[in-house]
Amino acid sequence: MRKWIKRLLKIMISLVMVIFIIITVVLNVIITPEKVTPKALEVINEALLGKVDCKSIELTYFSSFPNFSLKLTKGALLPNTNFYKQDTLISFDKARINLSIIGLIQKSKEAIKSIEINSPELFFYVDSLGNSNWNNLVLITPDTLKTSKTQNTDKHIKPSEIYIPKIIITDAKAKAEDGLSQINYELDYLNLSINSKTTKNSIQLKVEKSSDRISIKRPKNRPYNLENIKVNSELELTFVDTLLTVKSSEVTINDIAFENKGYLQFFPNQKKVKIDLTSELSTKSLENIANTIPPRFLSQDGLKTKGELELHSHIKGIYSKDSFPVTNSHIKLSDGFIGYKNYKGKIDDMNADIHTYLNLNSPKESFTEIKILKVVGTGINIDVSGRIKQLTESPVFDLKSKSIIDFNSITENFPVDNSVSLKGTLSSNINASFNSSDVEDFHFMKVNLDTYLQVDDLLLQSEKDSALIASEKINFKINKGQDQNKSLTAQLHIKNTKALYKEILDTRMKEVNLDFKADDKHQNIPQFKANINLQNFEIQATDSIYSFIKTLQMNAQFVPKTNERMAYMKSMVSTDSVTLSQKSAFVTIMGAQTQLQVEKTLKNIWEPSGNLTFKSIYAHAPEFVYNLKTSQSGISFKNDDLTLNRTKLYFGDTDVTLTGELKHARGFQNGELVTANLIMESNFTDANQLMLALAPPETGEIVTAKNEVVLDSAKAANITPGKRIFRIPKQCDFKLSTYVKAFKMGFININDISGNMTIKDGIVNMNDINLTTLSANMDAYLKYNPKSNTEANLDFRFYISQIDMNNINEVVPVMDTLFPAIKSFEGKADFRIKGNVLLNENLDFKLPSLRGVAALKARNIMVVNDPAFNDVAKAFSFKPKQKNPVKQLDVEIEFKKGEVQILPALLEVDKYRLALGGVQRIDMSYDYHVSVLKSPIPIKMGVDITGSNFSDHHIKLVKAKYKYYFTDKERLLKKADSTVILQKERVLKTLNFN
Repeated sequence: MRKWIKRLLKIMISLVMVIFIIITVVLNVIITPEKVTPKALEVINEALLGKVDCKSIELTYFSSFPNFSLKLTKGALLPNTNFYKQDTLISFDKARINLSIIGLIQKSKEAIKSIEINSPELFFYVDSLGNSNWNNLVLITPDTLKTSKTQNTDKHIKPSEIYIPKIIITDAKAKAEDGLSQINYELDYLNLSINSKTTKNSIQLKVEKSSDRISIKRPKNRPYNLENIKVNSELELTFVDTLLTVKSSEVTINDIAFENKGYLQFFPNQKKVKIDLTSELSTKSLENIANTIPPRFLSQDGLKTKGELELHSHIKGIYSKDSFPVTNSHIKLSDGFIGYKNYKGKIDDMNADIHTYLNLNSPKESFTEIKILKVVGTGINIDVSGRIKQLTESPVFDLKSKSIIDFNSITENFPVDNSVSLKGTLSSNINASFNSSDVEDFHFMKVNLDTYLQVDDLLLQSEKDSALIASEKINFKINKGQDQNKSLTAQLHIKNTKALYKEILDTRMKEVNLDFKADDKHQNIPQFKANINLQNFEIQATDSIYSFIKTLQMNAQFVPKTNERMAYMKSMVSTDSVTLSQKSAFVTIMGAQTQLQVEKTLKNIWEPSGNLTFKSIYAHAPEFVYNLKTSQSGISFKNDDLTLNRTKLYFGDTDVTLTGELKHARGFQNGELVTANLIMESNFTDANQLMLALAPPETGEIVTAKNEVVLDSAKAANITPGKRIFRIPKQCDFKLSTYVKAFKMGFININDISGNMTIKDGIVNMNDINLTTLSANMDAYLKYNPKSNTEANLDFRFYISQIDMNNINEVVPVMDTLFPAIKSFEGKADFRIKGNVLLNENLDFKLPSLRGVAALKARNIMVVNDPAFNDVAKAFSFKPKQKNPVKQLDVEIEFKKGEVQILPALLEVDKYRLALGGVQRIDMSYDYHVSVLKSPIPIKMGVDITGSNFSDHHIKLVKAKYKYYFTDKERLLKKADSTVILQKERVLKTLNFN
């Protein structure tokens, strides 16, 4: 018997091993990711109008035992291609689809057991018409359409036809844009688990969700953040009436739990949702609420409480394009008490009754009513009551508030955590009755406001949170006079105040004084004036943002809205120094004065205008190698349109004076179009420095101090960054009229440049540029078009008059390589060159890419005696001199395919009339030919000159190849190669050089 058992065990183990081996071979040899991925994507996308894509799909078994799984890597889901917003719906690094073997064999819809997605990014979008980017993802075939048309429209989907696998999402980031409510949502570290169960009439869902943060934001408003959110819900969806019933739902925000019940009913054809949801605080006990407060803020040891807290919220109505549900909430705290054993302190009068009604369909009906908000006991006395009407549109305030807080008494009578320091006193009193729109439009006669705030020797500090607020003194008063003019006055005095929070914020100010007075005179325009004096204001914020103002004085005048014009403000601001910086980028303004007017537009946007004068400005950004400086100058502006009047800039060794207009300067930040029409003057421009500054990566850091600027341009300039091509942002559309007295680029030095320049779509056009170089006049044209970070395309044209021939290489350095024979001549010549070439990151020509033509015309020049010329002279049996006079030299040149073709040219030396031409290559090798057309010896002969340089060459006597090109006899001219003659004519015509 034991033998049979042993044999049976061996057989079973062998079978298991064989099965595992087969599975291993199948998964790793036969069904590989390379084979599975395209087939799986094809099957998935057959059923979608959207598109699923991923880098690889792998079939696994051992890691998901006992199930098979599909493991997806770097995937994404795109919306229906017909939807106008094509943002990715889901993108993920890893996902897993767990499969049931039995379900696969039976071809059941339950073959997919669960879907797991790790660290995805989700995007949900609904436009103002209710159209969603998640709609219409599934493909509807013609058969489906035919069937649906013939079916009874009253027939509903059966729950048994629907199957939802288990869905698990971990560490997700989600973003939602709601065009109906104009509210956007962002969720961080979202974890979501959905389990479903199908019944006869419905589908039951169990949803568990948690998120570290939900950010809720309306356009142009600051976000409202909810922290540590958890949701546990049991839902039931019935398809007969498309009703989603919230059986139970517990929502926890910062350990405070809410219970929710109600329903949502969907009407997809009408694109609306009917909502009726009720939320209540899970507990009414103040003790339970107090227990959720972290111990560092409220100690739990010996805590005694009493009282009840009720929070009830009801959302009811229709959510659609034209309608929003109404929210009605009520908070009530009755007979609250907080005290501690063994401590004298107690808060024995805590009561609150606050009612909020929010109706976006009728904003004027929305309100918040504070019937009572009272906290009294041991150093604390807070009493607030009042009402805010029209809550969501031009709120109307009617509030009364009185507060006295003695932090010293709190510290002495309550168990404050050792890491928390509380000192000082605060008292305030507010009586307010006004419409916020009257404040915005400066109609202070209608504003009833009497308030004061006094803070002495304040210290609020939490070491665990690295947070601190300290102030020696803060006095703030607003008073509405009872005189005939109903004057409204305000005074603010702040002394030695600072606020710190971790490494996010550090703000300090030595002293601030503000005086404000508003006289509403019936017979004249009301006068609203303010004077502000500020000393040593310093702020450091996250992302290395830093600002320092040594002293600032501001005089401002406010003019309210009238029938003739919108409200506006005028001011005069002066400061001795202001520094703004972020990381190694900074700007410092010395001795600045600003005349500023800010006017409200019909769209309720405040637009600034005015002018800025200053003694000097220093600026640096990490993308620039050199520092930007200015001398005493001024700039006028209207909104973000600038007017420059001989504004001087210094950048490295370059100085520029700008006059003209620049429109929409904000486009430099947001990528929108920036236009300019400027006159640019310069005594000296170093193009090498400018192009290096506009191309390199980060360089050395620049140091700023509170009262000085430390410029480290030498360090920055000597750093050798990785080279990149000079590029101009494509949003720039500039027209410049230029005059540059001295210009340097590479080894080229040019004087007196004048002409027009345009910059558009990242392309620089220099049109009709006139300049003087090496005692020669030149007309030039350049079109510079960057193609990548390491390459640019250049169209160019240089027309040079009466230049020394041995200086042509100085103006067009590549001629030294392309036509080295030019160095053998002395004298004046007219030279023209036109072509197209690619530039490398050093802005040097990539010579193999050069395409173009050139021509030279010279009279009464000299040919210099060199080794090659000596050997040619010997071959022609004449004695060369040190300098040989040349009556005429006309040369046409073509650049193509990495070589230079010198077309046959006439050269008259002494008693000889010669024709020369040939090919010069980039590697300095050449094949030249010289034909003797006239000599003392009545024999026409030729010489071939080949070599790699002019000191190492080979001479060979041959027949004259060019004897028919330079003759007046028509009979002989017909024997010449017509293509060469046409080629010469085409070159001259292209250069307009006839």
